[in-house]
Amino acid sequence: MMSTGEASMSRYMKAPMRALPELRTKYMGRLNVTDSTYTSLSTIRRRRNQSFYSSTEVDSFLEVKNGVKRPFGISIRSSFLTSSIKMQPEHRSAEVIVIGAGIGGLAAAKTYLELSPLTNLILLEKRPTIGGVWSEENCYEGLKTNNLGGTYEFTDFPMGEKYGIKGDRHIPGSVLHSYLNDFAAHFDILRRIHFNIQRLNTETTDSSSTVVYTCDKIIVCSGLASTPNPVNIRGIDEFERPVLNHSQLREEGARIAHDPNVETVTVVGASKTGYDVVHMMASNHKRVDWVIRESGGGGVWMSSPWAKFAGAKTKLELLATMRFFTWFSPCIFGDFDGFSWIRKVLHQTRLGRYFVHKFWEGIRMDIIDQNGYRKEECLQHLEPLESLFWSARVGILNYPTDIHDYLRSGQVKIIRKDIEHLSGPGVVTFADGTSLHTDALIAITGWKLAQSIKYKPEGLESSLGIPCSNTSAEDRSLWQRLDDEADKEILGRFPYLCNPPPAIPYKQNVSPYRLYRGIAPPSLAAKGDNSIAYMKMVHSTSNIIIAECQALWTYAYLNGKISLDKTEVYHQTALLSRYGKQRYPCGFSAWYPEFVYDAIPYADMLLYDLGLKRWRKPTVKKEMFEGYTIHDYRGINQEWLAAQMKAAPKRP
Repeated sequence: MMSTGEASMSRYMKAPMRALPELRTKYMGRLNVTDSTYTSLSTIRRRRNQSFYSSTEVDSFLEVKNGVKRPFGISIRSSFLTSSIKMQPEHRSAEVIVIGAGIGGLAAAKTYLELSPLTNLILLEKRPTIGGVWSEENCYEGLKTNNLGGTYEFTDFPMGEKYGIKGDRHIPGSVLHSYLNDFAAHFDILRRIHFNIQRLNTETTDSSSTVVYTCDKIIVCSGLASTPNPVNIRGIDEFERPVLNHSQLREEGARIAHDPNVETVTVVGASKTGYDVVHMMASNHKRVDWVIRESGGGGVWMSSPWAKFAGAKTKLELLATMRFFTWFSPCIFGDFDGFSWIRKVLHQTRLGRYFVHKFWEGIRMDIIDQNGYRKEECLQHLEPLESLFWSARVGILNYPTDIHDYLRSGQVKIIRKDIEHLSGPGVVTFADGTSLHTDALIAITGWKLAQSIKYKPEGLESSLGIPCSNTSAEDRSLWQRLDDEADKEILGRFPYLCNPPPAIPYKQNVSPYRLYRGIAPPSLAAKGDNSIAYMKMVHSTSNIIIAECQALWTYAYLNGKISLDKTEVYHQTALLSRYGKQRYPCGFSAWYPEFVYDAIPYADMLLYDLGLKRWRKPTVKKEMFEGYTIHDYRGINQEWLAAQMKAAPKRP
């Protein structure tokens, strides 16, 4: 017979999901979640009567108050306040809470429910729709995947004819959003999602009108593209013209693109999104001044979605997941692919490094020649400053027409200068004293690294391995030592990395992500505390492969099924963190892992931890020379479950 709280939760879960406007959660404190419609209070507290909660694990969940340590866990407390009715405390339970309903959150929820179907699981999503970066409100005009059809879908939910996508076409954002909605509905995830969770922070509250959720596990899938940086240019208030960042493209951007009174638009930034905005405005007959800051990192590497390999036309994305191709990328976890001897020859001998250099320079020159960067003066500023080898900032030219034609015609002009300030009406003044007039300005500002979840006491983020602006002196000293040791090991194994180009001038005053395997907080993993995991805190062009492999690893980890050497957790965490900084100084790997040419070795590492086969092609030849797709990982959840059942002790 269900308790009152369980019965209430059962009724609630079967009803259409309503936004939980302000939830305050307690993870060593309390998580606040708010929206503009309601006011409510909540906490996340973990039940301490679970068998996995040993005394050593409790130590990582202690709050010091008045000199006395008190254990806390993870719970959600939601309080709905009205003008005339006060609710009595109501207790509900959720065994697992997933924060975020993007691709990572959906993969985490689906995997957890597949392996434990009776799990009481809910998801908290800040947006009003699912999809994360592919949510409805983010799907601006012309947005498409870099990937071609057939490679950006979940293993057991093919993107069939219903969606009208062929294998040689990119997927429009609106179509992908519909697909993700269908995926969530098919696997019974949609009804579990609480939308419009706008703010999360930790604090204590003693409200008597609350709804309390207790849970055992949390999976944070808020991603790396959650909160945009604001436009920070002096004089915005005097500009008297629209100023947008890249998160406002769906509505405000569309209004500018279709406003007949807007003739000229200034676009700041040459990331893939910058290219998208330029195409969006130019294709709607706007004149575009494309500002690429002289003091910035320059343009990203952009290429056709197709390439020639061994004389045959192939999808470019499949080259990045081809083992032969991955061998030419020095990778600290590359040996997990089973071809360590080839990697040693390529990266630990002078002759091997010579071939590695020639390999990458050949690809670089092919792209430069293909795009005409050195053939036409109007395109020269689009050539990236660094070799393709050193950067994970890549994108695909997935437009219906050649975007470079807008530059050739003069409709789009590149300005390689720094903006000094704005003034009215619509004047953009540059550092050299020149200026231009514009009807609107759209800046690609990037994303904040600090999570939207706020933790108390201050500094807790640092111990969890997530970005923090107030790292303790003790933590700084610890990580400085670990980072130095990791750098020495990485550069010793890969001498080619000892002479990098200048790093991009990108600053954020927070510590980097430091997670074991890119998922688990090292301080907890080293103590055997499997209560919280962070998924999709890595950037990769092989998004779905990473999501599904991480989802299975996360499930196994949270349920104590990952065997790890606790004495090596911190060292392995530092290796992964510092590897990115050394390998991709012209990307953002100083703050979080980026996998373009290393996604398959990363998946190999996770599958190795899970005890699953890494070579998933039918022949050795295909294993080496056929690019991996998500479909090569079909069935890994059931493979792992079958192995667990086989290894379980037989009942007498």
